[in-house]
Amino acid sequence: MASDTAETPVQPSAPEISREEVLARLDDPTLVLLNVLPREAFAAGHIPGSVSLPVAEIPARARKVLPSPTQEVAVYCAAST
Repeated sequence: MASDTAETPVQPSAPEISREEVLARLDDPTLVLLNVLPREAFAAGHIPGSVSLPVAEIPARARKVLPSPTQEVAVYCAAST
């Protein structure tokens, strides 16, 4: 018997933000751009003004790195080109 889950798309747990909206909000202090790639990848290239917090470090460092638990955060995992 086939499972219905194979046909059901995965829903994101948080709303997505488009590239265009990120670009329009680069100077918006209410939005934190969070790069979750390893530090080496961040050093090689990232969106200016973004914050580096590698995925593996989120549990230990998120409260220190992110300014407020209620602030809007856009997470990304690719270097800017």
